[in-house]
Amino acid sequence: MRTLIVALAGACLAIGCGSSSSKAEAEKPEAQLLGVEMRGDAEVEKLDMNGDNQPDIWKYYIFKGNKEIPKEKRPKVMARKDLDLNFDNNVDLRQHYNEQGQVVREEMDLDFDAKFDAVDYYADGTLYRRDMALNFGGKPSVVKFYNDSKLARKERDSNDDGKIDTIEYYEAGKLVRVGVDRDGDGRPDVYTEVGEGG
Repeated sequence: MRTLIVALAGACLAIGCGSSSSKAEAEKPEAQLLGVEMRGDAEVEKLDMNGDNQPDIWKYYIFKGNKEIPKEKRPKVMARKDLDLNFDNNVDLRQHYNEQGQVVREEMDLDFDAKFDAVDYYADGTLYRRDMALNFGGKPSVVKFYNDSKLARKERDSNDDGKIDTIEYYEAGKLVRVGVDRDGDGRPDVYTEVGEGG
């Protein structure tokens, strides 16, 4: 699993996941536009990254403004981008954008089984929550919360019953307290303070 996460992280760095950085844009390999199609109210650009004439990137644009005005005369805003990172014709990374062009949510398929295993949430370009299905079953088994990009709390469902059984609290990115649910009600019953060596 670590290898898959490292591979996905490397691919994300190459394409600028979670970032609207112009440096990441400048360093990306050139993609070939294969075509544009309408899907509902969205215009979708299909791009090929590896030269096999199959789409690897799908950019979804929505048209803002008065719907009575023709689409070509209204501003176009990218709402979503789908990426096939391992060129198997399945979406491995889906990025959702706000009207300012910032990523607000990213869904990732960590084991390349065509199901999303992790979801990152952003506010003003800063990560504030990460849901991960470490059992690859679709439901989050670990949820991490961030303050100023530093881990603040981690909630874990280690027995896949849909209830949190462990909560870890962090200060300045360091573990300081652990709460454990021993009676299965989804709320911690016992807390342990973690010292400097922790």
